[in-house]
Amino acid sequence: AAYLAKADLVTNAVVEFTSVQGVMGSYYAEASGENEQVARAIADHYRPRFSGDEPPASDVGRVVAMADKLDTVCGLFAVGQGPTGSSDPFALRRSAIGITAMLEAGLPVSLMGAVDASLATYADAGIDFDRDDVRAQVADFFVTRTKVMLRDSGASSDAIDAVLAAGVEEPAQVIARVRALEAARTGEREAFDDLATAYARANNLRDAELGEEVDEKLMGDAERALASAARDVESQVSAALAADDYAAALAALADLRAPIDAFFADVLVMDEDEAVRANRLRLLNRFVGVFTDVADFGKMAKGGK
Repeated sequence: AAYLAKADLVTNAVVEFTSVQGVMGSYYAEASGENEQVARAIADHYRPRFSGDEPPASDVGRVVAMADKLDTVCGLFAVGQGPTGSSDPFALRRSAIGITAMLEAGLPVSLMGAVDASLATYADAGIDFDRDDVRAQVADFFVTRTKVMLRDSGASSDAIDAVLAAGVEEPAQVIARVRALEAARTGEREAFDDLATAYARANNLRDAELGEEVDEKLMGDAERALASAARDVESQVSAALAADDYAAALAALADLRAPIDAFFADVLVMDEDEAVRANRLRLLNRFVGVFTDVADFGKMAKGGK
């Protein structure tokens, strides 16, 4: 399907009527003895052609459509022809939206893995470009498109920023995580806001240079309770993220609300004793670290759009 996808572009029918590109290709493929899957994929690989358009019907069609669109995006960025401002002569934003929509719908492909493969193809073909710089540009381009799609669907800016702060690059993961984060906040608004506020306070106080190794002999009850909860929740969050169960990761983090509230109520973090103070700051480092791969809750401490 990929090999034959553009074959119809040299035919008189498509030269005369450009709107039938792909469609004519599917007819030619059938007439040449190709099976239905190949013919259907050729017909569909230009889809989705615009926001809201249906994606290709088959897995084969979606894979070819993504490869075609991503090849164009990566190739044009590699030669310095990415969109600038309102100028997008090669409709790369539309291609990015189409790719993101297919990934969100369940296409089991890593976007950044595919970007790496595409850029490697151009490098192998002798195109001279800074691969790391172009990769970063393409990644940022897709992040921006994903943010636009989420905002257009009603997602709040702070939830989007909180997820992106965790370093998530894959559009499907960004979308799933933002929606889970919004659902969690909507379901238990007060508890969520309290946890976000506590996180922001801990994040402001912590000192990353001290590390996370704590000495339980220097701890009181509230500190021990927080340390124990952080250990338990960290393992639960790791398991949930490994299973792509973002809702479960957020539910596990919610269990930290009571122990962090008790910690701040009972403990003076900046104790006069230097060893005690440093130990408490390490504990806050550990608490904040549990959130690192999930979201930056500090960006949601004030809520709102």
